[in-house]
Parts: sequence; C-alpha cells; structure tokens
Amino acid sequence: MCKNSKTAFPPQSMIQILGEMAGLLTHARIQDDNLRKTLQTLSHGVSAHAGCFFRKVYGPSDAFQIEALGCWTADEDNPAMTLSAEDVRDSIWEALAEKEIVQSDDVISCLFGSTSQALFLPVFLGEHLSGFILLTGTELAKLIPEVEAFLVAVISIFELWFSKMNESKKADDLIDFVPIPMLSLDTGGITTAWNKAVEDMTGWKASRVLGKGNHECSLPFYGIRRPMIVDLIMNPDPKWEATYLDYKREGDVVHSQAFIPLVTGAGRFVTGITAKMRDFNGRPFGSLHHIRDITHEREVESRLKSSESMFKTITDYAGLGIALFGKERAFYYNERFENLLSASGKEIDLQDLLNAVSQEEQEEVLSCLQRMFEGTEKESLRMELQVMTEARNLHYSSYAQMLEYEGSPAICFILDDTTELKEMAEKARLNELKMYHEDRLVALGTMAAGIAHELNQPLNTIRVVTDGLFFGKEEGWPLDEEELFDSLEMVSRQVARMSGVIRNIRNFAREDRMTPSMDVHANEAIENVFSMIGRQLEAHGIRVRKELETRLPHLKANPNRLEQVVMNLVVNARQALDECGHEHKELWVQTGVRDKAVFIKVGDNATGISEDQKRKIFDPFFTTKEVGKGTGLGLNITQSIIKDFEGRIETFNNEKGGATFVVTIPEGGKL
Repeated sequence: MCKNSKTAFPPQSMIQILGEMAGLLTHARIQDDNLRKTLQTLSHGVSAHAGCFFRKVYGPSDAFQIEALGCWTADEDNPAMTLSAEDVRDSIWEALAEKEIVQSDDVISCLFGSTSQALFLPVFLGEHLSGFILLTGTELAKLIPEVEAFLVAVISIFELWFSKMNESKKADDLIDFVPIPMLSLDTGGITTAWNKAVEDMTGWKASRVLGKGNHECSLPFYGIRRPMIVDLIMNPDPKWEATYLDYKREGDVVHSQAFIPLVTGAGRFVTGITAKMRDFNGRPFGSLHHIRDITHEREVESRLKSSESMFKTITDYAGLGIALFGKERAFYYNERFENLLSASGKEIDLQDLLNAVSQEEQEEVLSCLQRMFEGTEKESLRMELQVMTEARNLHYSSYAQMLEYEGSPAICFILDDTTELKEMAEKARLNELKMYHEDRLVALGTMAAGIAHELNQPLNTIRVVTDGLFFGKEEGWPLDEEELFDSLEMVSRQVARMSGVIRNIRNFAREDRMTPSMDVHANEAIENVFSMIGRQLEAHGIRVRKELETRLPHLKANPNRLEQVVMNLVVNARQALDECGHEHKELWVQTGVRDKAVFIKVGDNATGISEDQKRKIFDPFFTTKEVGKGTGLGLNITQSIIKDFEGRIETFNNEKGGATFVVTIPEGGKL
C-alpha cells in the first residue's frame, strides 16, 4: 500500500475484501481456519505483515488479560502473536475506549522482535470495549477517509461476528447451567449442544460428541447408533417411535417416555420434551431435547400405589369406615364408610353422617364437630352411636380427630361397627346371669336341709299350739279367751317367720336379669342369708358370731347378687368346717368401713388354705372337694360379681388356723 494520500486499492476492491471477510466469518469459530483466513484477507488488504484478533478476558476482579482468538502472520516460523495487557500503553487503551482507530510507531518487540508500525482497531460489544484487531507492519502513512471508512466497516463485521459468538456463549452457558440434561442437533444430525447435566448423566464429556453426526450422541444412552427423539422430531419414523414407552407429538413438540439401558449402569426411566427449533423465517434449524430422570418417581409411585392398595384393603376389610370431612364435603371416604351410611353413588357430606345416626344423638354429634372446626375442642372425641334400620338397631363406636388437609381444617372420622360385639356381650351377660342363677340354685340345694329345718321349727310350734287347742276341746276344757289369743299370736309369729324364710328363698332363687339396682345395706344381705341357713349352721355344730357395724353406708346394688357373694363365702366356710374334724367349730362375719369402702369379712377356724391353693382358688372349676360335691365355680363367680362392682376379694389364713375372706366394695358402686 502506498504512503501518499491516495488509496492503495480501488473502492470495488474494498467491497470485495469486505465480502470475502463476511463470508468467512459467517462460518468462523474461535481459533478455527475460517477466522485465520479472515485475518489473512484483512492483512493483505492493508499490506500488513500480520493480523490478530484479541479479546479482553476478565477474572474475578476488574482486572483483565488479553487472549488471541485468531492469528495470521506472513512469517511462517512465527505463526502466532503473544501479547499481554501491559504491552499496550495506557494511551492506546484510552483511545480504543473512545472507539478510535489507533496508529502507533511503537516498537512491539514482544511480537516480532523488530520495529514495526501497528494499527489497532477497537471492537465493541454493546457499550464495552471487548477487544481489538492488531495489524502490524502496515504501509499506511495515515488514515485517509476511504481507508478509515473501510476499517470502520471491518470493525462492524467483526463486532457482528463477536456478538454472534457472545450470544452463542451465553446460550451455551445457559444450557450448561440448567440442571436438566439437555442436548441439541442441527438439521444434519450434528450435535450442537451437550450440557454438563448430560455429561453427569452419561459420563461422556461434550468434546466426545459436539460437532459429530452419524448418531454419535445415542451411543452413551443405548450403546448403538440409532435415531433418538431429537432425530425423529426432524425425520419421523414410526418404527423407531414405537420403541418408546410413550410418544406423543403436539405440533413442533414431542412428549416421550423411555427406558435408557446404559445410564448409571442399571438403566433409568426418563421422560423427554423435544422441540423443533426454527429461525427468524420459520425454517427449522435444529432440535432441542431435555431429559428428566423419573426412575425414583416411578419407584415412589409404585410404592404409593402399593401402599394405597394395602391401605384400601386394610380399611375395607378391617370393618372400619374411614372418612375425612371438610366443612362442606368429605375429602375422602372408603367403601366401608359409604356402606355404613347407605350412601352409595353420591358424594358424602356431614349431613349424611348426621342423618344416619339416631335423632337423640344428632345434636350431640353436630355440636362436637362444630366445636372441633371452631378450634374450641382440641382433644380427639370418642362417641357411641346408634343407627336405626328396619331390620335392627346398629351400634357404632366412633372416633374423631382434628387435622389439617391441604391447608384446610378437616376431621378424620372413623366408624367401627360394634353391633355384633354388643350382641355377643349381651348374650355373654345373659349367660353370666344364668350361671349366677344356677350357682344360687346349687347353693339352695346345699342349704336344702337347713331350709327344711328352718321351716320345720315354726311348723312344729304351730302344730303343738293347734293340737293343744283341739285336745282341750275334746276334753271339755273351758276356753280361756286370753289364752286363745296368745296361742293365735304365737301361730301368727311362726307363720310370719316361715313367710320371711320363703320370701328370702324366693328372692334368692329368682333370676335377676331385670332386677334393678337399689339402695342395699350389707348387713341386711347378711341377715337374709343367715335367715335361710342359720339353723343349718347350728345343726352342723357351728357357732356363729356376727360383728356388724350399724352405721354402714348404703350400696347401690342388686340385692340378690350381694346375697349370693355372702352365701357362697358362708357355705364354703361351713363345708371347710364340716371337713376339718374340729370339736369346736366357729364361723364369724364382720362388716365395717375403711378408706371409703365397705368391707365384709367371713372367717372360720377350719384348716386354712395352702399357698398353692391360694394361687388357684379363684380359677374356674378349681375345687378341693370330692367329685360330685362341688363345681369349682362358687369363688370364681363371687370374684366376677365383685369385679363388676369395681371391688376386690382377698383371702388369708387367720390366727385361729382357718381362712378369712375379705370383700371390699367402694361406696356408691353398683353390683
């Protein structure tokens, strides 16, 4: 190029050079041959010895270094330039920052080791100086307008290319930053993007697949070269599409699900969203594919389905009706709950629950649930409910607990059908009463001789009185009116005595399934028992001592069952005394109050109870009597009656060598 004011080449040469450069930069990448040829074309145009494109590279701070993106030099022995930011004077940096083209006669020995004129062309990215083009050894004496206009056009071309590289870098960084595995192909099947998440998933670095075609990117997934969805979206193939677990195309987007066998060794289930990418004119220029590993989700879903199935099986077959109620409707209810409410085929709400229970319970249930929703009832609630049907009354045990469901207050309501249990309990209660009744009849059998003696004495008295009256009449004795009334009074007393005995026997023998509880005095129960068997004890040579506290509180009890307790203990003592062989036989009964409880003690001076027998004495069917003389149920029934009353029975050997039984019953309890 000449050093005068005229341009060294005609305008059409400038246009030709710019065209060649633009064509080369269209396909140029950093450090590739197209960029080197572009710099060579520029250098030839301005008769430069070398040309290099430097960019500023910033570190963590504001300090920067410069890096050569591409270089051309006529010196084949030194094909590259090396330059640091410090090699460029501050005045040059300042001029470049003002978008000025700078000519410098400085000696740049670091480049070629010789004196050379340099030309700096600033390259901006937006508002920032991002780099410069350095041309050395030019023959330009000064920048005439035509040359300066040419160089400005060169700068614009490089800025456009640099902007393209910058956008590509930002896109690559963005794709790399996304934690979802992503890759892209161009229309020719060349891999153009392979982010870090794909590297982590497959173990293949981007360098192994970028810029490669022939289905190279399928190898880390399948181990073979085959079309993947990122290919199929551009070139549909039903045969390969059928290899996917799910494949759904919606315009330029495909939703898919697949199993990829090579990832993580054991293979993974993944979903994919693949999009066809189009340029500004709407022409496809490639496809973008992102992958999401759903293996864990499938496992969780499988476990969840298994848990739901197990939960449904348990709740439906365990006989529990379970529902989750909101204020307006039930969020959930199982089939059992639906059947219990007879609400099949409709959406259940709280009103259905209220309609199902008896009218007497509706107000209580509604009040409880309202308190729970209002937050005034913090504790869980338990209620016994009845449902009236045409066939029979159904009984339910219910449980209600407040909790939160999806941000809203809800009540978990559980219904347990206890109808059969209650019916069985009622049958057991009736059987128990029958057993108690039979035990009393056995006791009556045992007392039969004593009862006969008890009735025989007043009958003998009546007979003596009446026989005396008849004898006096036959002998013609005068009838003394006062003596007659005395005799009649004696007969009346004996009849009343027999009536009392018979009444006590009748009451004792009566079934008490419908007998209500009443105020009972323990001493009265004891006296009634001794009115029936007192004479029998005397006949057996047993001396009875009664020490009864007169100021006992009343018990709310079934009198027959209380008498049965006393009867069983007294009869057991009599039988023990009959078998002991003692000459002097004693039986005593004592009552009193201790720690707000009434106690009844029945003791004897027989032979007592061994330690081994004490452990078994209340067991059903345990007896020390001979076969045919005892059922072994007396003390067991006695213990059952006392337990019903929340009382207790204990036994110990007393100082007279016999056994003492102590019954303790809380005041105000029920038998």
